Amino acid sequence: MLDHENMCIEFRHASSDTDMRDACHKDKKRFFEKGAWWSGSHGKQFKNKPKPEFNKLWRSINRTIGSINDMELNAVIVSNSDDATDEAADLLQKRWRNDFQTSDGVEASEIATMEAAVGGFGCTKLVSKYEDEENPDPEKQYLCTEIVFDACQSVFFDAGSIRKDKSDAKRGWHLIRTNRRLIEDEYGVDVVSFMNPTSYWGSEKVNNDTQRDIYLAHYYEVMEKNLTVYDFSALLPVKITTGDGIKDEFGEKYTREDLKELKEQYLEVIGEDVPSIKRKVKYTEYALADGEKYLTKPQKMPFKRVPLFPRYGYYAVIEGQEFYCGEVRKQTDQEMFHNYFASAMMEIMAAPQVSKPEYAPEQIARHASQRARADIDGTPFVMSDPIRNKQGDITHVGPIGMHQPPQMGSGLAAAGQFLEQNLQQSGGMGQASLPSNASGEAIQNVNERQDDAFLPIVKNVLHSIRAQCEAWIPAAQSLYFTNQRRLRVLESDGTYTQVTTMEMAQDANGNYGPYGNNARGRFSVQVEQGQAYKDSRDAERQSAMEMLQYVGSDTEFGQMIAMHAMSLTTGEGGDNIRQIARFKQLELAMASGYPVEPENEKEQQFMQMTMQKMQQQAQMQQQNDPMAVAAQAEMIKAQAQMQDKQVDMFNAETNRMKVMVDAEKAGADIQFKEADLKLKGLAQMGSMMRQ
Repeated sequence: MLDHENMCIEFRHASSDTDMRDACHKDKKRFFEKGAWWSGSHGKQFKNKPKPEFNKLWRSINRTIGSINDMELNAVIVSNSDDATDEAADLLQKRWRNDFQTSDGVEASEIATMEAAVGGFGCTKLVSKYEDEENPDPEKQYLCTEIVFDACQSVFFDAGSIRKDKSDAKRGWHLIRTNRRLIEDEYGVDVVSFMNPTSYWGSEKVNNDTQRDIYLAHYYEVMEKNLTVYDFSALLPVKITTGDGIKDEFGEKYTREDLKELKEQYLEVIGEDVPSIKRKVKYTEYALADGEKYLTKPQKMPFKRVPLFPRYGYYAVIEGQEFYCGEVRKQTDQEMFHNYFASAMMEIMAAPQVSKPEYAPEQIARHASQRARADIDGTPFVMSDPIRNKQGDITHVGPIGMHQPPQMGSGLAAAGQFLEQNLQQSGGMGQASLPSNASGEAIQNVNERQDDAFLPIVKNVLHSIRAQCEAWIPAAQSLYFTNQRRLRVLESDGTYTQVTTMEMAQDANGNYGPYGNNARGRFSVQVEQGQAYKDSRDAERQSAMEMLQYVGSDTEFGQMIAMHAMSLTTGEGGDNIRQIARFKQLELAMASGYPVEPENEKEQQFMQMTMQKMQQQAQMQQQNDPMAVAAQAEMIKAQAQMQDKQVDMFNAETNRMKVMVDAEKAGADIQFKEADLKLKGLAQMGSMMRQ
């Protein structure tokens, strides 16, 4: 991990472009804070005029956010390699569902969607935690989703990350606001606020240390290591990896002496060096930093990327630069023009809305006090003097004119109609969500529709959820499937079950090892809108009841359908009956020889017990059946005769081998005698030559 000084330099590079983030922050303030629409030049122009805020976007954007949050946007994990199985994908799916639902996953996703739709940028975050914080055990950790508030001001990626989901980011920062005194008490050191661009916060105060609040940074850095994999498959069914400790694919650890001894054995038996492959692996290191130092030592995390997952409203790349915005920025002009129109209307409404007579001063000089109290005293009439000329003759009686209240001109009225129509046309068209009783065909149509103005936001939410699940999978493989442990998983019906990982079993190639409930291989993620679980069960139950009409409940197949329909019912107080109905359905299917798969460990255990019971019953029936007994006796007699024949064949083969051995022995004796005679002859010739 980089030292603190270089890390701060990288942060300055990552946070140097503030224009887009400032715009997102301003849009969120306009949407939530009173008076924010009139900030800047708008307020200066209307300084001494009414400043109403109708916020016509409030309901339409909230409706969009609610529709997206109500969708079933669950990630679907599928196998994507030869050693990855559908059963492993289903197990990962259940554990992903558990980690997401039992943590802040739902709330974090809703907040990220809200910030993306309003300002243009939201974010979610994955972290790993110890199951027991008081007694931390690295072998017992779990993954959870956490909330990221105000992502446009608090989440940063290094300047070199160009992918939309930031999966290529080498560094990431998540700034948090916390209490200074609590942090100093926890870590036992003086804390300095982490640096940050002041324009994000609208005040210089955040750069100064205070006695109450400061800013810290969760810093993530992706590291790379070179690993060497030694393949001992020709000698032992194991592959050992070095470079990040010495261990095999099952997590078993070895010492350097163990590895050296295995290499020597391989060379001795096979006659060549162990084949090896070099590869690079990624992992993430994390540290908490203030403005001067790291408060924690770098910690290795199970993620292969920065565990921050941006969520955009509308996203594009223009001239190599990222551009993103929310619905507020798209409709700022329409909203402000409507506020201008409302301000003009309020000025008109503030003026008196009655016509007032106009008099010459001499007409009301004597009656001023009466007119002032006319409304208070409720006088039936008021007096005024006529206007006279120099000769004293009356020239005019009554008011000389009428003062009318201000009227809305035709231009202003036309502008109001135009703005109202424009706001309606700028809203969403079509429907991004579905009613709860929607059919599968309707769901497919929504997933493929192109007529919704808010559809880009929905698609960006899908991409963010997929990126988060893709980062979760390798982390889950590292934490949950390295050593055997018990996992709690969440079934599709909302029930929790326990699963034991890495049980001893055979894989698809017949190899025996910890392959049971083991998520090996590569997996991919798909995210689309689906039916809610309750609605899909209701539809399936109705379909089962319709099929029951064709076969009748008195038939074996009809009983299976009836048991299936009972297991699909909902409501309190019927869990035991639904479980019994499901077991009865499995029992009927197994008795008839139909292929059926268990949905959880309880059903698997029940099917095993039922199979054993059926085998015992079959054996008892065979023992009590006279025909079966006679057939068994004949079979035993035939087996005895076959054994006799095999014994005879064995004896004949033994005799034949004995003859061959004797012949070979006789030949060897002859050869030995011939060699002995030759040696003796050579010895005699040597003695004669010496004489």
